[in-house]
Amino acid sequence: MIEPTPSSMTIAVLDSGVNADQLPPGTVVLPGLNLSGEGGEADTADHGGHGTAIAATIAGIAPAARILPVKLMDRRGALRDRSRIENAFAWLLANAEQFGIGAVCAAFADSSHRVTDETLRGTNLQRYIAALRASGILTVTAAGNWYPEHRGRSPHGMAWPAIIRETVSVGALAETEEGAGLARASQRLHASLNTGCSTAFFALPGEPGMTSGAAAVVAGCFAALRQAYPQEAGERLLERLRAGCRELVDENGLAWPVVRPGALALG
Repeated sequence: MIEPTPSSMTIAVLDSGVNADQLPPGTVVLPGLNLSGEGGEADTADHGGHGTAIAATIAGIAPAARILPVKLMDRRGALRDRSRIENAFAWLLANAEQFGIGAVCAAFADSSHRVTDETLRGTNLQRYIAALRASGILTVTAAGNWYPEHRGRSPHGMAWPAIIRETVSVGALAETEEGAGLARASQRLHASLNTGCSTAFFALPGEPGMTSGAAAVVAGCFAALRQAYPQEAGERLLERLRAGCRELVDENGLAWPVVRPGALALG
């Protein structure tokens, strides 16, 4: 068992794998699991680069965090079977204590645009994510990058799995001449719709960009907060991150919570 200490909080990265030699020096990458359908069970090499970019962004914010790669995508970046995501979360639940998992970064999304998770309640994935959260482990997700394709039908919505309300869903900001604003492609769902689901945070994305990179930033912030407050987890860390947010008001007068890694209150 890996003892969870302030210097060894583990972030599980569910993605295309992780190449340890491409991360900041000193980053600890634990032996992970390969569910991509290619290679052996322990082969978490990243042929696409997406998962490595996610891990690098997390490590850049929280250098002491350990990275646990769970490889889901094949070498083309495709997820062949969604049931592998359920298998990954079942494995995380069973091995959370062994690896000292403090948060999960699932920075991928489909092309859907939902305002509620009603049809997903009671699914295996929802139950696994809810069980992790109940045990103090937050799952950070990407809100999705398909806003231009959907906004004509609905100005609010998020992709799957970010729409599952037990996740911590993250949208992307973009720099403009007037300052940071909601990224044109980023999906978003405001709490005022009262569907029980909403975009939890927005952030300027790290690599690999867009809502995936924004989710990685928020996962890194949770790791940094956990290192500063090792006796806290889950909801308490979420409260700390919310408390440090500033509000961004969009052109429709809606306020969105913005995470700034440099403004974290780390004691």
